[in-house]
Amino acid sequence: MDTKRFTGKEGELVSAEAALRLTSLYQARQNKILERGDKYVKAEFFGIHTFNELISMHGDKCAGFRIYYGIREEEEDASENKRLIGREIMKKPTSRLILVPVDEDGNDLTASAQLGGLKDMPAMKEVMLGGPLCPSQC
Repeated sequence: MDTKRFTGKEGELVSAEAALRLTSLYQARQNKILERGDKYVKAEFFGIHTFNELISMHGDKCAGFRIYYGIREEEEDASENKRLIGREIMKKPTSRLILVPVDEDGNDLTASAQLGGLKDMPAMKEVMLGGPLCPSQC
């Protein structure tokens, strides 16, 4: 009996039509998101080379990725009208995805976050975030 929690085969391939049904429900909330002052994010793009780099750091230990949802304050895009308050550019809460490699036992492969570090040590780059946001950048 295999006691591993993850095999690397998790998730399901579905038709684009099935995915469209799910995304359209989220996109219908665009006005509510904008009304509360948040930045609307339809999607976020991540490049294959960045994925490959992240996978190569862990070799066979990486069984897949856990995707966390996060929010950070970001400036409005250059394509949008920037609102100035004095000399400051207004920032809005912006949804972001954080992709973390995970081993077959379900553990995040983020050694530096678990071990802590010395204050002068450079942080290890172990997770992926900050892809271009759609609709404005892709």
